[in-house]
Order: sequence, then C-alpha cells, then structure tokens
Amino acid sequence: MINIKKTLRITILYAFLIAFCNCGSYHTKSILFQAKVQQGDMQGALSIIDNNKFLAKPRNQLLYLFEKGKLAYLAGDYELSNELFNKADLIIESNKKAIGNQLLGVVLNPEKETYTGEDSEKVAIHYYKALNYTFLGKYDDALVEAKRVRLQLQKLNDKYPSGKKNRYKDDAFSHIVQGLLYEASGDINNAFIAYRNAVDLYLENEGIYIGVHIPDQLGKDLLRTANAMGFMDQVKHYEQLLGITFVPQKIPEGGEAILFWENGLSPYKEETYYTFTILPGNDIGFLTIINEDLSLNLPLPIPTGGDNHADFSDLDIFNIAYPKYVSQPSLYHSAEVYIDSTSYQFQLAQNYEEIAFKTLRDRTLREIGKTALRLGTKKVSEYIVKNQNKDLGALLGIFNAFTEGADTRNWQSLPNKVFYTRVPLKKGENILSIQLNSNHENLNFRKIKIKGTGGIQFQSIATPEVISALLR
Repeated sequence: MINIKKTLRITILYAFLIAFCNCGSYHTKSILFQAKVQQGDMQGALSIIDNNKFLAKPRNQLLYLFEKGKLAYLAGDYELSNELFNKADLIIESNKKAIGNQLLGVVLNPEKETYTGEDSEKVAIHYYKALNYTFLGKYDDALVEAKRVRLQLQKLNDKYPSGKKNRYKDDAFSHIVQGLLYEASGDINNAFIAYRNAVDLYLENEGIYIGVHIPDQLGKDLLRTANAMGFMDQVKHYEQLLGITFVPQKIPEGGEAILFWENGLSPYKEETYYTFTILPGNDIGFLTIINEDLSLNLPLPIPTGGDNHADFSDLDIFNIAYPKYVSQPSLYHSAEVYIDSTSYQFQLAQNYEEIAFKTLRDRTLREIGKTALRLGTKKVSEYIVKNQNKDLGALLGIFNAFTEGADTRNWQSLPNKVFYTRVPLKKGENILSIQLNSNHENLNFRKIKIKGTGGIQFQSIATPEVISALLR
C-alpha cells in the first residue's frame, strides 16, 4: 500500500529543491553574455545581460551593475559605465542586506544572500571609474576615484580583527594612475609624490607586490619628476635603491600617449570542499568540529547531555562546499607598440588574478569557521530528526544535500591582467601598431591613430577583438 503521507512529504521536498537548489555555478549562468563579449559583440552582450534571469534577481543587483558597467566600458560608453558603477558604489557604501535573503543563506546556502561583492571588486570599480573619467577628459574626477582605491582598501581592512586582514592592503597601480593624471594636469609635484608612493610600496615588498614586479617605466617616471622639481637628493636616493641612472629625455613635440592593455579574463569560481570531523560531546555536553589543515577547532552549540539526547555515535565527518577560483589562461603573454620602427613594451601593472586568489584565501581563513558551524548545525539537526523519525530524517538529509552549495558569484568580466606603456608622439597624426605575442605566433593585432597635440593622452586597447582572440 502506498504511504500517502510519505509520498506527500517527498513531493513537497522536491518542490522546494526545484525552487531553491543551487543549480549550476554563476559561470554557467553567465555563459551567453560572456560568449558575446568574446565574439566582440558588445551591444549583444549588453542586451543579453539585461535578460539574464539570475542577474535580474534583487539579491544580485550589485553583480549586475558590475558586469554591465564593465561591458559599457568595453563598448566605449564611458558615461553609461560610470552611471552604473556609481549605482554600484552607492550599494557598497550603504552595506545593506535583505534580512530574508540572509536567512535563506543560513538555512540553504550563501548564494541566496544579497551579493555584497569581493573586497577586490569593491576596489576595482574605482579604477574603472577613474579610467572612464579620464577618457571623458575629467581629470579631477578621475583623480578622486584613483585616490579612493587606497581609502577603500583601508576601510575594508579596518573592519577585520588583527591577524585576519587582507594582504591586499594597498594598490601600487592606483598610485601610478594618480601620478599619470597629475602629470597630465601639469601638477608635477603631486605626480612625483604618487610615483614615489608606488615605488616605496614595491620596495617594502622586495620589488614585487601582489604578483607584479616594479615596472621599469615607474622608476623612470619617478626620477624624471624628481629632477623636474629639483629634488636632486631624491634622484640620487632612488637611483641607488632602483639600480638605475637618470637620463634626461627631450620632451616629445606631440606629447605622449599612455596606453592601457587589458589581457585575458579574470578567474571564475567553482565549488571546492573542506572536510570537517564532528567529535562526540565531552563532559561539557557539546559537540566539536575540527579541520586540522586549517587548524580549526570549533565548539558546536548542540547539547548532547541529558536522558533524551540523540545518538551521535555514527556522526563523524561532513564536507563544506566553498568557492575556489579557476584560472583562465590567456592566449597572449605580452604586447608591444611600434611607432616609426621603435618599439615600446607593455609592462604589467595590475594582476587581478593574483589579487583574486590572495583575497579569497584571506576571506576563507576568516569565514570558514562560520560556514562550518552553519553546515555542522544542519548535519546535527538531520541526525536528531533521523533518530526520532527515520523517514523524515532521510528526507531532511536529501534536502540538505541538494540545497547546500558554495557562492560562486564573482565579477567575471574583469581582465586577468592590466599592462601599460608610455609612447612619445610627434605633432599631427601618429600611427601605432600594436603587436600581441603568444606562445605560438606573433600577431599584429591592429593599428590605431593618435593625433599628437602636446601633453598626455590616454587610451585603452581593451577592445572586443582582444577578448575574442582568446578563443582562437
């Protein structure tokens, strides 16, 4: 005979599973608009992202603004890009979470919570806002955003207890961008200070910071601006520290072009697992969960004493789903610019892949205990119910298994790395040939035209073709 009550319970359970399960990573949910980006179809990508049901959920509003803001940047719509990033900025500053979503995150999995962004993502929007303002000719606004990078990092790290802060505490590239913007606006003294801050940050970290070696161009810019200000003691000081000699250069008649090259795609998140062991309660009457690899030993606030306590004798281990980054290797490893038979190498200035891996590792060490307690409590509740009602306990076990998962959301349209170079221009039209170098062949990517009018100009070559070429 069919057990109607049992069948009903199973039906209800599967209805919940369909509604709430963590069906696929965010990477799979974003595949359509990512494909359009890789094909160079920015407008198609913008259209698809507006119809992405996952990003349309209120809890994913910040992620939607991140992705669409970057796509607008790639499309050259800098006004729209900053409009979207400003909205994202307001959400980050408000730091509000929907209570209902937080409860779902506790009961089910963290992907049901309101997305608040990785720390590195909260910093990256200021870089892109600075670039947007730069390309719009609004240097003062660009400088404000470049300065906010360091302020945001300080704010983020201040909220963490001592010993649990991010290793990503400062951003050398933001100092470089500030220096370039000060130079472009004619403020050589502040340009020198910004370059010096960047150089000092590298030197404090033995010449390499978050996966980036100190760029040669940065040393040249520091010495040049120090010399221009008459700070000869600073010139000698940093010549010795950097092991280079200052060589005065003639100011180009047509000014200079600062070119930014975004190479590759940022890593994306998938699930990984940490195994925890549940130890039986001692005289105090509480369970303990441990993970030796992470050196975690956490008391689980589930009383085990008394005459009616559940039997935990066969409850030993459980796995925690947690996000991990998956690297996306870039087709190109370097690039250079040719102008009048002279080449200028693009130099690595920002390593978003390295930042992502380091900041997630720091977050893991801070948060894994909270996650272990959440899942440990769910696992123990399953055993308690199972001891009282075997069928219902089994159903709860199925429900917990299907709904448990890691939060795999992250800003996936960020680049893998950012490079820059500084190219002197002649008066009038300049034709620059940009060559991208892969392990298999050297590819002349394209030619761009820049009119030399004096002063400093900025241009990004994070064009759709670069991203599309990654699939070839």
